[in-house]
Amino acid sequence: MGSGTPTTSLPVSITSRLAPEFYDQFLDEFHSSRSTLASCSSVCKQWLQICRPHLFVSVNLRPDFVRFLRASPHALATIVPYIRNVGLGGGWMREQQDEFNDIILFTITLEHVRKIQMETWSWSYLAPATATTLLEGQGTIFQTLKVLDLKFIHFPSFSILRSLASQFTRLEELAFDNVTWDSPADDALDPETECKDPPPILPKFQKLAVSACSNTPVVLWLSGTEESAPLRSLHLPEILPHEVSLVGKFLSTLASSLETLELGFLTHNHEDAPAIQDAVGEIDLSLHAELRTIRLHQLSLYQFPSTPPTPGSSPLAETSSYLWLVPFLSRVGSSELTEITFNIWLGRERQLDSIDWNGLVKVLVNPLFSKLELVHFHVRGIQEGLDDQVRGWISLRLRDWEGAQECLQVSFQ
Repeated sequence: MGSGTPTTSLPVSITSRLAPEFYDQFLDEFHSSRSTLASCSSVCKQWLQICRPHLFVSVNLRPDFVRFLRASPHALATIVPYIRNVGLGGGWMREQQDEFNDIILFTITLEHVRKIQMETWSWSYLAPATATTLLEGQGTIFQTLKVLDLKFIHFPSFSILRSLASQFTRLEELAFDNVTWDSPADDALDPETECKDPPPILPKFQKLAVSACSNTPVVLWLSGTEESAPLRSLHLPEILPHEVSLVGKFLSTLASSLETLELGFLTHNHEDAPAIQDAVGEIDLSLHAELRTIRLHQLSLYQFPSTPPTPGSSPLAETSSYLWLVPFLSRVGSSELTEITFNIWLGRERQLDSIDWNGLVKVLVNPLFSKLELVHFHVRGIQEGLDDQVRGWISLRLRDWEGAQECLQVSFQ
């Protein structure tokens, strides 16, 4: 709060007549500053009550904090009701199994949690009784949780992971980042550790993000039911060549719901390019009438073309892995599209010529894209200090697109 010239408090005859909503609005302005809220909470009881929901909306459940909550009935009554977002992890060690199991069992009893981020642990750390409790959905949290975010977690099998996620009946968002498992998606069910009849696709499921994981079992899981998940947002930035066709078929089941689409196609070498081009060619974006955002990842231009184009040759390298890019975008059938983002790796200007810029301009001027507000190039790999030059390189190639001045954005990492 800082220090300064001492001031005289307003008389109680004035402050007591201030509407409580005034304090609510005033203190809400500090919701992102825990230190300021902590200071404000010590001013008076009224301010403490207003600050508590902001101070404890997000907590990281560590052993000492859980012990404190359990040991204090006052804390259970005045802190726990405001917890909405829970962090579990990371860096758990096998030697901490007992503490970890205790925290898990405490977490599932919380009544108002909407989001959990679980990080850096292994399913093998769980006691059999705790694992059974999770896989049977025993606990209040399975009826309240909306967002499940898993990072750097290992499971014995994908079917255990699938069964765990399926227990959250109100789940809207699911994210996997560096999540691994030992056996494949169609592994035999373990009668001692897994639900034999996982629930159907979650009815409120809207957003899926899979990074640094195998996409195949996740997509097969969501595709393997009579009723598809009503996904509005799909984030698959690292699709392997053999997964492209499967992802395309899955996309066709989301025609009526999908609004945000993020895809990235990984190639091991030049030989993968034709297969990816053929598979991407089967993805029909005309089905998605509600599509508002398209973000494309893994556009590694630095490796194409391998040699400078010869005089008189087409500027579009025949060996480019991105011949699919313009035809892919030309199949967009949504008049609601507002954003297209390209995440590219770039080293030199001539590497930009692996993209058919003339074709891209023709796509962008399509009257169907009248609501387009942002065409974003997010550039990685460029030498520091060349930001303005790179903006110029891209602007030059889009000079025939009248919307470039208003809608084009180039950023760097």
